[in-house]
Amino acid sequence: MCNWAKDNGYQVRPRGVMHGWSPLTLSTNPTPGAKIMLVDLTKALCQATFLPPSNGLPPRVKVQTGKTMLELLNYLEGQAGGGGSAPGYSFPHTPAPGNLTVGGVLAIDAHGTAVPTLPNDEFQASYGSMSNQMLEFTAVVTDPNSATPDRYALRTFKRSESDAKAFLAHLGRALLVDATLQVIPNYHLRCQSFTNFTDSVVFAAPTAATPPKDSFGDYLNRYGRVEVIWFRTGTNPWLHVWSVAPTKPQGSTAVTSPYNYPFADNVPEILQTILKRILNGIPEATPDFGKMAFSVTADGLDGKNVFGQSVYPPSRDIWGPSKNTLLYIQDTTLQVTANGYALQMKKTDVQQAVHDFTTKFTALLASYEKDGKYPVNGAVEIRVTSLDDPTQVAIGSGIKAESPVISALRDDGLAKQNGWDVALWVDVLTIPGTEYSNAFYADLEVWLLDRFSGTVARTLPEWSKGWAYTADQGPWTNTKFLDHIRQVFTAGPNDQNNWTFEVEALKKYDKFNLFTNPLLDRLFTPTMSR
Repeated sequence: MCNWAKDNGYQVRPRGVMHGWSPLTLSTNPTPGAKIMLVDLTKALCQATFLPPSNGLPPRVKVQTGKTMLELLNYLEGQAGGGGSAPGYSFPHTPAPGNLTVGGVLAIDAHGTAVPTLPNDEFQASYGSMSNQMLEFTAVVTDPNSATPDRYALRTFKRSESDAKAFLAHLGRALLVDATLQVIPNYHLRCQSFTNFTDSVVFAAPTAATPPKDSFGDYLNRYGRVEVIWFRTGTNPWLHVWSVAPTKPQGSTAVTSPYNYPFADNVPEILQTILKRILNGIPEATPDFGKMAFSVTADGLDGKNVFGQSVYPPSRDIWGPSKNTLLYIQDTTLQVTANGYALQMKKTDVQQAVHDFTTKFTALLASYEKDGKYPVNGAVEIRVTSLDDPTQVAIGSGIKAESPVISALRDDGLAKQNGWDVALWVDVLTIPGTEYSNAFYADLEVWLLDRFSGTVARTLPEWSKGWAYTADQGPWTNTKFLDHIRQVFTAGPNDQNNWTFEVEALKKYDKFNLFTNPLLDRLFTPTMSR
């Protein structure tokens, strides 16, 4: 197929579910008559094979890239011999949507939210991105060292190979057909939802080394698995807190499947009414939408609708095999657009960063709304993960892995030099087409680049979301930010695993520039000679 495309002047774009926002599969405005072959990996590349521990390697799963994460987690849960508190095998954390292909997840270093936390949550695997779980993969490449360097063929790479790290997060600039991922014994996970803490408490400024009680950083230190969904300044955040719990805690509800927030899967009629007002020329209804979204959530967690009627199973405190609380976003959830950034820093700096970010967001939004502009009608989301530490790959096996080159969680010399050990993920959501949203996103991005820089932190793009904003053209259009991307993946003492290496390595294995599109063409230019 790829050779036919090459011989006939087509470019090849692998596709999965296409859940992400950034145009990594197809251009936002495709050129009329462009010769593009769209390859749906979900139609045939859906197999998985479990590999038990052997030759010093941990348990693994070899999975084709068209399989969805829900399908993979179900498959792993059904494997015998895990020895954990829950059946089968799993990962330390995963993205929240289950309807994502493995190939898509690996292409953009997808993640959940978790950092290792004693005593129960320190599994022998990476707490960074899913890309850092890879031990081996098969890609479609032109191999300059083969007998047919001008033809595309399958080649298997081991993680220890020097060029392999370029494929671990590739943004669709390569085509992987399968990957072998390290897994861990499955575990039971409790998820508690709190909506009783004010935003001033959760986002409080730290005044000592220990974060304030009931703040984001406090729960991060205590449990290691935290997420905030904040609907509106002045409303209480929805604070998710997960904890590894081998046996069901008293008061928790056992759940036997994922997606346990039905109130979030479909937009209630009252929210639809307010939303229609916003979109039909009454943007000043935006604050009401945020307040009502919080009320729907708080009531829904108690199993009630907005009229106080019990219509759902309560879900404030749920417990079950890991996937049943890790997966909670479905395709029917309200369709929004989002910006997204990973802010690498020291874990001890997280609460100050959360305070500064939410304070800036509040002030910037207030300045827009004072002028009658309502650019944001969705939530703010905040998560934390570890970095892509290569020492957490096949622990004890002797494999010399390297961190994914362009993962937003790259663990390089600069991270080690500055003591950065986590990434704070921040997203701001709004309905697509909301007036003034691009200007707001552009202003916020400028502030992020200034605040999270130097030896304190660094700002990297969350590849699947919006970044590189300009007020008039929107995301993925700011040439200064594109240059920042190339530089931030280059900076590091004596680090050769840089942006130019990534560009040249992927080009080396795609001689005819088959796996690309307009955004990738603009982005994948070298920064310097190696």
